[in-house]
Amino acid sequence: MVRINEVTLIVEINMKMRNLILRIIFTMIFLYGLYLVWAVFAFGGGRKKMASETHILPKGFIGQVHIYFNQSNGKEIEYNGKSRIYRIPKSGILKTKFISNSGWIDSKEYLNFFYGNTDSTNLLHKYISSRDSIENIDSNTIIVFEYGIGTVWDKLEGDINVTTYIVDSLKNINKRHYKFTKEMFENWNK
Repeated sequence: MVRINEVTLIVEINMKMRNLILRIIFTMIFLYGLYLVWAVFAFGGGRKKMASETHILPKGFIGQVHIYFNQSNGKEIEYNGKSRIYRIPKSGILKTKFISNSGWIDSKEYLNFFYGNTDSTNLLHKYISSRDSIENIDSNTIIVFEYGIGTVWDKLEGDINVTTYIVDSLKNINKRHYKFTKEMFENWNK
């Protein structure tokens, strides 16, 4: 027969075990939460920030731009401060020795496109994403559209990272057919 004192002792032990287990669980949840907060601040939430980019296009350029990265025969790496400089040739095709620039970027501040030189009067409008508004832009204004980062495959080199975009006016963007041809690729440096 079990006595009342023994039952009370068993209940007390069970309560202490229960409280200890709950403290351990809450401590683990708290420490995990601290770890998550630390990870967000230490690593930017797992998102890598792209380096700032300055694209210098030939005066009056209209068309597609293709930038091929990590090319041994590409243009030398050039910076202005911390911003990468991409000097786009008339062909619209730039092969560069830069490695690809991936991650997130504030397109309003760190992604800039110019005609001829980096004078602010030569700055092009950007329509990079759906959050960028084109409502107050004249339809004749030259704009940068469809900026994107991806990969193409070459039978000799394998996967090549590439950035592409289109430079044109609002009124002409849907009238033109932008197709990339083999001849364009072969004449990249002209």
